[in-house]
Amino acid sequence: MGAEINIDSILVLEKRIEEGLGDLIQLKRARNSLLNISTLMPPELLGQVFCWNVVPIGDYGDIRKGSYNFLLVCHYWYKVASGTTELWTYWGNSLKQWSRRYQRSGTAPLDLVLRTRPVGGNNPTPFDGPLRDALRDRAACGSVRSVRLQGSDVDLLQSIVSSLTPNGEGVRDSSVDSLILEYTNLDISKFLARHRFPKPRILHLSTGAKVTSWDHLKIQATSLTSLSLELPRATGGPTTSQLLSILASYPNLQDLSLCEAMIPNDVGDGSTFRVPLCRLRGLRLTGDCRHVFRLLQRLEYPDKLEWVYLHLKGCKGTVDSEFLEPYLRDRIRRDGRFWGRLGIQTSCTDDSISFCIGVLDELDTMTMLPGFGYPSVSFWAVFRGVLPQVTGEKIHSNLIAAAPREHVVHFMGEPSTNAMRDLFVTMPNIDNLLLMESVVSDAFLRPDPLSHTKLLPSLRHLCLDSFTLQNHDDWGPLIAYLAYRSSHFSQSPWQPSPCSPGGG
Repeated sequence: MGAEINIDSILVLEKRIEEGLGDLIQLKRARNSLLNISTLMPPELLGQVFCWNVVPIGDYGDIRKGSYNFLLVCHYWYKVASGTTELWTYWGNSLKQWSRRYQRSGTAPLDLVLRTRPVGGNNPTPFDGPLRDALRDRAACGSVRSVRLQGSDVDLLQSIVSSLTPNGEGVRDSSVDSLILEYTNLDISKFLARHRFPKPRILHLSTGAKVTSWDHLKIQATSLTSLSLELPRATGGPTTSQLLSILASYPNLQDLSLCEAMIPNDVGDGSTFRVPLCRLRGLRLTGDCRHVFRLLQRLEYPDKLEWVYLHLKGCKGTVDSEFLEPYLRDRIRRDGRFWGRLGIQTSCTDDSISFCIGVLDELDTMTMLPGFGYPSVSFWAVFRGVLPQVTGEKIHSNLIAAAPREHVVHFMGEPSTNAMRDLFVTMPNIDNLLLMESVVSDAFLRPDPLSHTKLLPSLRHLCLDSFTLQNHDDWGPLIAYLAYRSSHFSQSPWQPSPCSPGGG
């Protein structure tokens, strides 16, 4: 920063401070105003720097300890910070932090965030008196921009929502453009019914939130882009016509997420009407397999989506031919981006199968898990009983067969030794292979001797996670495979990744 330009005047003031001559506070402020740091930049720019220092971390706004220490540097900085309204639009994520900051916020748009702790904590800060009145005033003057509440302290959270709800019987415009409630056992029916929402963007109601009528969720907002409804099963789900009516209220939705309780289990109203969601980018549905696919038939969305995630329950062994495979083929057929570099990730347990396929760009490396690219389509199918291994392998094979296999460059999964050869013959361009729970035997990743086919000719990286040696402590098959790769693929810059044996 360089030497102080007002050093002589500063030394005079410091001497008077040391001698206790005059008003010490005024002397210190006069000294600090002469420091280079006080004239480092204009107040508008300095205030912006302060704002950068207190950006909340994470969804619920944790702020690093000491982020507001600039208030203690000098009186000039304190004045600049006090006059920078953007610094005080966020009160913190606890009542204790609220009580420290609410008086500084003025009328700037407020992003209200609260994460409640378990009831019975030591010396909880009460929500009453001036703090509650301040929140009511902010709601009344239309300066609450977003609300994000999380926790199990129902009485406290209900009091906060009540403070945001107008008294009387009329309906008032709300300035809230983002409402997110998570793990709260709140009835927000009155809050929704007593407001009009001119420009809402986000409505997320997760586990615990309640409404007394499905009509409360029809806000009729063309501005809403993200809707997530994960209401408890105890509320009873909407009928098909009720859900379609809700979705029709938001024609510009980009992200839609519905939990099991929101997936209708009726057979529909006999209508063939499809809700147009022409701007949809992401779709997440959780529920009974048949009910989910029945709902999908009633939604009209673009051929190109960034992501689809289907958590399917109550599946039968024939789910691949009934639902999954045709749906996957249709998504790939409609979206030409799936003819780029692809990553596939699969997994199978005794009663479930997961499958994800995603498009990878040229910058993706072997450390990137397949399926995290975009666009992507993911399934998690949970079956009604134990899934025979043969059935699981058949479903895997059929799903993979639905993809442009020659474009697969990343593969992560746990195919059996018998399935590997037939599987990888159809995917000659795999360069990154991660095998989980595999068995290393004499036939490990070796082609059929009669086929004269080079298996995995493009392979550059191989990772074995928790593999098993078929013969206890016999590393011969793995060594033989490495020697086979070296001798038969000398032109390929192939290299094995660190291996992690388990159970061998």
